[in-house]
Amino acid sequence: MFESIVELTGFIASIGLILALIALAALVHTERQRARVDARLRRVTGERTARSRRLTGQTGSLAHLRDQLRQIVVRMGERLSVILGGEARDTAADLRSAGYRSRDALLIYAFAKTVLPVAAFGIGSLWVLTTRDFGAGMILPAAAVLATALALSKAVDFVIDTKRKTRLARIRRGFPDLLELLVITSEAGLGPQQALHRVARELQVSSPELAGEILQMVSEVSMTNDKRTAYDKLTARVPLPEVGVFTQTLDQSDKYGTPFARAMRSLIVEQRANRLIFIEEKAARLPVIMTLPLIFCIMPAVFVVLVGPAALSIIDNILSGG
Repeated sequence: MFESIVELTGFIASIGLILALIALAALVHTERQRARVDARLRRVTGERTARSRRLTGQTGSLAHLRDQLRQIVVRMGERLSVILGGEARDTAADLRSAGYRSRDALLIYAFAKTVLPVAAFGIGSLWVLTTRDFGAGMILPAAAVLATALALSKAVDFVIDTKRKTRLARIRRGFPDLLELLVITSEAGLGPQQALHRVARELQVSSPELAGEILQMVSEVSMTNDKRTAYDKLTARVPLPEVGVFTQTLDQSDKYGTPFARAMRSLIVEQRANRLIFIEEKAARLPVIMTLPLIFCIMPAVFVVLVGPAALSIIDNILSGG
């Protein structure tokens, strides 16, 4: 009975591997057809000669190979991004928050999320089928292959989430400096946009992520003259409560004519109060955090000091009495 179950599992894994290989072959065939059509269109439009001259000097170079590999990954990601479904918008927002602003970031994410686990599972299944006999000895290798595929699938999300949290933490640390410098520059006579541009330039060394976001917002405002949309995009790229309050303050200052310096000063007071509350909450959690070290590190030593002499005297009495 057990051997039949193992054989059925191996047969299902083989069928899945064959289907994955067929899908990969179909994808490669489609890419070849598309490349041929693109080549014909370039020959018709006259772009073939210029492109071939441009690629002649790069033949065999690592840059050309990297570009070709990136194009393959992006094209495969275009066909696999449909797997994300309704989560594509949220995933794109998370990628922007993590600092990946390229238009191909979502496609590369879809490729890494789907192709890498399937490839690992297929190669691992092939290895198990070729190096192990059908029986109980296949259980542990098959479980290891499945765990590796699942780990690769989750590793992509883990890396993106870790990078996103790290980047947002760096932006949060540099945000008080932004407010302080905005108050100084606005009181010196600069307007809101000029003050934001100047402060962002000054913060490029200490907080490059925050400086880049502010410069992008200022550029969007100067090009489109739509401040509200630029503020909303900044809030979407940097989903922090501080940034949300900051953009709301800028919008209210533009809408109701509130002096920019006064608005920033009131925002600084609010942010200082919030930071004080955060520090107090963190300090209030210290007794709970210190409970485990107290139990596992300090209490054993105290127990030995208090009970050790009594235990030694009891042992001496027993030995002497015996």
